[in-house]
Amino acid sequence: MTAPIPASASSSTSGRPLTVAFINPVNLFDEGNGAAQSLRTMLEQLAKRGAICHAFTACCFDIPPGELLSGKLGARGLSPSGKLQGFDIPVWQGNVAGVAYNVLQFRTQQRDQMTAAEELVFRDAALTWLEMNRPDVVITFGGLLLDLELQRCAKVAGAALVFYLANPRYGRRETFAQADLILANSAATAEHYAQAMGLQCQNVGVFVDTGAVQAVQRLPPHLPQFVTFINPLPEKGVALFLKLVQRAAQEAQDMRFLVVESRGLLATAMQKLGLPANILAQTTVLPKQEQMAAVYAQTRILLVPSFWFEAAGRVLLEANANGIPVLASDRGGIPETLGGAGRLLPIPEQCTRDHWTMPTDAQVQPWWEELLTLWRADAYYEMCSRKARAVAETQTVQHKAAHLEQLLRSLVVDAGR
Repeated sequence: MTAPIPASASSSTSGRPLTVAFINPVNLFDEGNGAAQSLRTMLEQLAKRGAICHAFTACCFDIPPGELLSGKLGARGLSPSGKLQGFDIPVWQGNVAGVAYNVLQFRTQQRDQMTAAEELVFRDAALTWLEMNRPDVVITFGGLLLDLELQRCAKVAGAALVFYLANPRYGRRETFAQADLILANSAATAEHYAQAMGLQCQNVGVFVDTGAVQAVQRLPPHLPQFVTFINPLPEKGVALFLKLVQRAAQEAQDMRFLVVESRGLLATAMQKLGLPANILAQTTVLPKQEQMAAVYAQTRILLVPSFWFEAAGRVLLEANANGIPVLASDRGGIPETLGGAGRLLPIPEQCTRDHWTMPTDAQVQPWWEELLTLWRADAYYEMCSRKARAVAETQTVQHKAAHLEQLLRSLVVDAGR
């Protein structure tokens, strides 16, 4: 039987490393889950600053890898370690980028399909780990019953509880009742919950290791480049994207589009909107990509026409780091995340109410004009590209990590640990 990877023993917060643990069934190597990616980067950056960091998770993904799970975890540096000590459940372990992982492997690979028995085992295993290791801080998210029970377990073990808030869909204030600190991924998210629930949140921004997504070399202008759209879901603005594709088929046959699927599938949107397949003659479709640097190497312009309240958007930071101009909606946390780079345009009101609504020709005209200018006016494009790179230099993850560490240390001191 395999013992969980332990945290280092500690007795006071001064003169010793901070011990931080993420505890939740959601796997932090899920490339389709922006919050999971941010949390993984948080832990890695805290580890670089001397913190002792752990992740106690399961194998729940937004897009389950199925039979590819072993290869996926192995490629990330984890190894199967038999059964977790005291529990009849396989566990994967390893130290990746300074973070020690215990990853429990249940039959279920989707969070909302975990059985009650699986949830109970995860709760008991997490509580055992907490009681053995007593981390200073536990970071988590989620509003399901198991998530709330894991919060309670963290408090019982004496940890300061931190809730990471990265989407606008939470509807119950009780979800946050046990949290000692709530972190938001943007000022817009913090303001949204201040107004909706009276929550007080600390904005720490989106954590992106841009070095991992920067293209080694962008393709020169004479090679094929694309207008890229990621995750073709209705709330992400797939209807507006397809309207632009239709315009390009009529007025700019030289324009090429790249769709990177994730939870959203382009075929689903095409069928729902009743559009003919021939409008995609200028469009290339890729499945979900684990290595986005290759995508950005071929991207001239990134489209982010979100119809819903976009809490932030890691692709915005990734585009800035690559010097890619972004054409985006002005919804939620998009403007502040772009930091003055990119071009912002409004979304038609009816599209914000019904995300499957196709905008009219007149409504999409400002989007088309800006897109066409970025595509064809090289001097204008270069100005926007330089602006994106300049903003990226002010958005370093290292600065965000320093702020986060200060918040966590203050929290632990206030809690008397």
